Amino acid sequence: YITRLHHPLSSSPLSHQLSQDSTMTDDVVVNHIEIESERSIFLTFVRGIPVSKKEVTQLFTETYGENCVERVQMVNNIGGPGPCQSLYALLVVDSVATMNRILDGQQIKKLRINGRPIWVRKHGRRDVS
Repeated sequence: YITRLHHPLSSSPLSHQLSQDSTMTDDVVVNHIEIESERSIFLTFVRGIPVSKKEVTQLFTETYGENCVERVQMVNNIGGPGPCQSLYALLVVDSVATMNRILDGQQIKKLRINGRPIWVRKHGRRDVS
């Protein structure tokens, strides 16, 4: 997204020169590039209650917008007598604004996929003490 910041050139000696240039304005355009790590959400699931990648994508696109999901990364990390199950996933959304809408000011938020609980939080490096 683009933010316009007011640039205080009026007190500068160059202000007169710049004001005569028709291509210059008092606004400076700053392009904010949101890197993937700023738009990443960590999802955790309950052992024994499998959730699919398709279900994760469907929940977020239906709730937060058709194009909000950029990528879902899941690894089947629990085996056993039944099918393999992933206990966590990484969800990359289209913007920090979408991530903020999902978390709604909470550090950890509980959501449900077809009645099954999942927990969401901003993905980030955790310090080990």
